[in-house]
Amino acid sequence: MTSFLSQIVEETLSYESKYSNLKFESVVIGIRYTCVLLSNGSCGVAYTLIDNKAKKESQKKYLSEKFISEQDLPTVMNYCTSKFSIFRSIGIAALNAFSQANLIIDKTQENELFSIFSEKSGTVGMIGDIRPITQFFVQKGFNIKLLDKSSSPSDNPQITSIDNILELKNCNHVIVSGSALVFENFDLIRDILPTIQGERVLIGPSAQIFPKIAFKHGFTFIGSSRIIDTTSTVRAIMEGGGYRAFKEFTQKYSFRDI
Repeated sequence: MTSFLSQIVEETLSYESKYSNLKFESVVIGIRYTCVLLSNGSCGVAYTLIDNKAKKESQKKYLSEKFISEQDLPTVMNYCTSKFSIFRSIGIAALNAFSQANLIIDKTQENELFSIFSEKSGTVGMIGDIRPITQFFVQKGFNIKLLDKSSSPSDNPQITSIDNILELKNCNHVIVSGSALVFENFDLIRDILPTIQGERVLIGPSAQIFPKIAFKHGFTFIGSSRIIDTTSTVRAIMEGGGYRAFKEFTQKYSFRDI
């Protein structure tokens, strides 16, 4: 079966083919985020995922064979499915930059995620511990199944740490951090979405894909950020900054499949 990300890349390129004149202005691999800046000023970001030592050694020759920024955009977007984590980060950033180059936002909105949850009970599956969102659901009275290997186990009885994406099947809702796009097991999310009866959310600065395509594959809400000051954002990422370092240079938007 074609990988989930391969499908998204293929559909993105076929949905909007205005890439022939787009070139790479720069590709920056920071310690927290990777960003791709295109010649038209569009910028995409992705979480920088570092491979283990063995993989890092085997990927060196690929990084030195040819400048990434000299390759064509579809080729780099297809890095999304690479066996090397750092290439997946570059691919997602390129996909996001291309999406931002063609995404039309009639009205830029603050993230409206919180307003769509009216009930006060149930189970929310979360891939990635986005603290403000986690706290919101705890305060609302939801139970949370949290998959985040970098997060310490919580003492809160409402939060259960899990190790396998498939444990999120049949939750009432699911929240997927955009950073999950760079992980090899992202394909499993495709299997989870049909089992969720409530909201299926993709959110975060790395979630800059076309809403129409996200909705086609089962998401009901997408929330991300358009980068409006690319110079400052690239500088923050080059200096090792995470989202907090470049948040002020972005503008949130959200789409809901109604």
